Amino acid sequence: MKSVQPILSQQFNLIQTELKRFRNNPYSADRVHDLRVAIRTLRGLFKFLKREIPQTTFEDIDQTLSAAAMIFGPLRELDVLIVQAGDFAYAYPDSGSDYQNLFQDFHAKRDAEMQRVLTDNVQHQLVADLDNVKRHLASLAFDRTTNWNQYVFRELKRRGDKVVRNYQRVDFNDYLRVHQIRKKAKTLRYSATYFADFAPKLAGKIGKKAKTIQDESGKITDAHVNDGLLQKFANQADNPAEAKLLLRIARAQRELIAKKH
Repeated sequence: MKSVQPILSQQFNLIQTELKRFRNNPYSADRVHDLRVAIRTLRGLFKFLKREIPQTTFEDIDQTLSAAAMIFGPLRELDVLIVQAGDFAYAYPDSGSDYQNLFQDFHAKRDAEMQRVLTDNVQHQLVADLDNVKRHLASLAFDRTTNWNQYVFRELKRRGDKVVRNYQRVDFNDYLRVHQIRKKAKTLRYSATYFADFAPKLAGKIGKKAKTIQDESGKITDAHVNDGLLQKFANQADNPAEAKLLLRIARAQRELIAKKH
């Protein structure tokens, strides 16, 4: 009988590979993104299998992978902000706005955050977190009598119905609810992708729905985070012209959220 264990092991190995790639080129936004996604994917797969994992074991794995992913959170947020600000500068090529200094400041903030992530203390903690997950993964013996085809089908159906229902009812001004739905959609999408062989027809259908919900809610959550960062940086700016530009971009993020209504 097929087991889910090899899938989890392969995903853990991918995290190790992506970590090496990040360390080789921490200046790349793609390397930060791919490493963070690899960690979050494994966490999502464990969440999907939660009912087949001892509670204390699951909680430790879940909290550990959450902490590992959060290490890269601020760096990823800056990367997303730089892209969004770049789109704004492209759409509004106003020669009177000092975009060059703005992006210089953004990249200086990114460099400082990158250096924090690369410090020995942070990297040692990350390695310790991953070693902890590896130990759990080696000790887990998923019940060989479990019918994984039934389990995956049932969980995809249950979780899929719930995510769709919640998304249809959500108030897009309620950032916390939108953020939660986005996380649930990610877990569903990752599971539909990596456990597809256990329920191929349903997995394809559910995966498409989950991706749509993840993408749409992601636009809102990214805009919300960008708005907060831009207003924070505007309050910290010494240059009034730069503060004004930051607030213009922040307003565009709020307008993006308003369009969802």
